Amino acid sequence: MRIVISGLGVMGGSLAMAIKQNLSQAVILGFDTDAVLQEALRRNIIDEKITRWPDECAGADIIFLATPLPVLQQQLNDLNGIVDSQTVVSDVGSTKQELASLVNKIDFSGLYIGGHPMTGAEKSGLNAANPLLYENAVYLLSNVSADNEETARRKLFPVLQAIKARVMLIDAAVHDEILAAISHLPQLLAVELVNLVGEKNSPEQPYFSLAAGGFRDLTRIASSSVDIWQGIIRSNKENVRAVLQQYVRRLQKVLEKLDDLKEEFESANNYRQMVPKESKGFLSPLTDVLVYVTDQVGVVAKISNTLAKKKIDIRDMELLKIREKEGGVFRLSFANRQEAQTAIAVLEAIGYKAFLRE
Repeated sequence: MRIVISGLGVMGGSLAMAIKQNLSQAVILGFDTDAVLQEALRRNIIDEKITRWPDECAGADIIFLATPLPVLQQQLNDLNGIVDSQTVVSDVGSTKQELASLVNKIDFSGLYIGGHPMTGAEKSGLNAANPLLYENAVYLLSNVSADNEETARRKLFPVLQAIKARVMLIDAAVHDEILAAISHLPQLLAVELVNLVGEKNSPEQPYFSLAAGGFRDLTRIASSSVDIWQGIIRSNKENVRAVLQQYVRRLQKVLEKLDDLKEEFESANNYRQMVPKESKGFLSPLTDVLVYVTDQVGVVAKISNTLAKKKIDIRDMELLKIREKEGGVFRLSFANRQEAQTAIAVLEAIGYKAFLRE
């Protein structure tokens, strides 16, 4: 299987690393600047580099476009007429309707499947790439139809499943409407909250010095790149404008009833319970197991190696809390309840206290 990845930043580089790690039969061809390609070859992230774009893409099984939206649009135009209907061309962009319209407009010769992995990283570039970035992430696919589904399931789906992403099909227009609310709006809110506090901050009024975890968590994404986000917002401008106006109306309502916010807090608490806690994205939460451990060298290795010998796959792991010389609690996530219960039995057999996190 020949897989081309254009753009070896954090998304494309992580994708290449994940495929390398899980699909030994795949040959990965990379396209980027020469310096990035040389580094990717040196680190064995890709097998070959593409020097003649787009000609060397002909005959590829899959082409992933992990580039900013304007570049992505140009590359779809470049590939038109070079690839045929047996080459799946996908992307990792945050909006889908504009690309779907472009593909129809140019009568694209390849098999375009819109892609959007619901994951990311705070840092950018190849050095920030991580082979586990896509693991457990919801991977949204649009433009899958009766005409192309067989080829998509035969070529694209197995790759995404091999890197342990969670595939979900969605209409392109529905995707953009939802993402405006759960991704694009939060980005703007984080940016403007930081700007609001930043303008107030001074030696006499040290807002940032007093900002605790809640503020940092809420505004973490404010550090994102404007070069990436401006294109996303522009591409989905009407949906973003609509949901932003709705949010402004809600804030105005809050402003008018600051003495009685019981209804707002209660409804938010109820809605918040509907958001999956254990998965990257909004689909099929994993099953968690809490494990109490002592503060000893090699605990993590012992747990992971024991479960690996039993062929039990830890899908995610997090240290929840620890006290020096006393120990702590690990959260281990598994694909389903049955695997989690098997893991509990294995861990208890080697002396650890473990139980399902309800």
